[in-house]
Amino acid sequence: MKNFFKIKNKCGMDLSETEDLYHGLGHFAQKRFGFKKPPTLHLVSDGDNASKPLGKTAYYDPQGMAVTIYTDNRHTKDILRSLAHELVHHTQNENGMLNDTGYHGEGYAQKNKDLRQSEKEAYLKGNMCFRDWEDSLKQSKPTIYNEWRNIMSTKNWKNNELMENLSEKFGLKMDLGLLKEGKMPDGLAKYKEEQEAKKDGKKEKSEDEESEEDKDSKLKNPEKADLDKDGKVSDYEEKRGKAVEKNMSESRIMKIIKNEIRKQLKERK
Repeated sequence: MKNFFKIKNKCGMDLSETEDLYHGLGHFAQKRFGFKKPPTLHLVSDGDNASKPLGKTAYYDPQGMAVTIYTDNRHTKDILRSLAHELVHHTQNENGMLNDTGYHGEGYAQKNKDLRQSEKEAYLKGNMCFRDWEDSLKQSKPTIYNEWRNIMSTKNWKNNELMENLSEKFGLKMDLGLLKEGKMPDGLAKYKEEQEAKKDGKKEKSEDEESEEDKDSKLKNPEKADLDKDGKVSDYEEKRGKAVEKNMSESRIMKIIKNEIRKQLKERK
């Protein structure tokens, strides 16, 4: 890009990756405001000024036709916004609007009616000029200047952070997608299928096929229904009991984890 400003970098700031932004904003502002000659741009550092919460950010010198911007601890975007503001004052100066002989001291924006109007115009037009330039630049070169290109969604960010917190707290890794309401653990789902199949099998067997002796035995001793001929718990019932116990344990763990997630989400709101 063709240089627009004569930049005097008195603060020693590295401009190798940002200088084109200054010149680009200058070209855009000239087309927007119509000033003829670019002002000189001074980038300065002032530790005393930077230490003040309400220190100076920039100012325009009408006689020298120069913009001075304080750069200490400031983001490039903030510096460019100040530049757009001062370019409005530069335009006003070329148009003879700053030749006022009234009060120019501290508080001039409140005490000098004409300069107050100049400040209003600089804030409105300067900020809108910067915003329009920024948006047009991001639209023309989205892969370079679009600040959202590498930022994940808020939902994904929260999920990732919750995953890390829970992993650290419980010492495990998990898929948060499995924690959705209504999601049944695999072990419990398998057990349910087995129970449904067993139930269907029982329906097929009529009561007439079952001996009276078996009926009386089960009515008198229901617990024997789960015993084999030697009076021991059958392998199937033993496995089923372990599966139920395991699934109950998994359910308790899932309940604890869900409660922990709800607790952390409430703390974030």
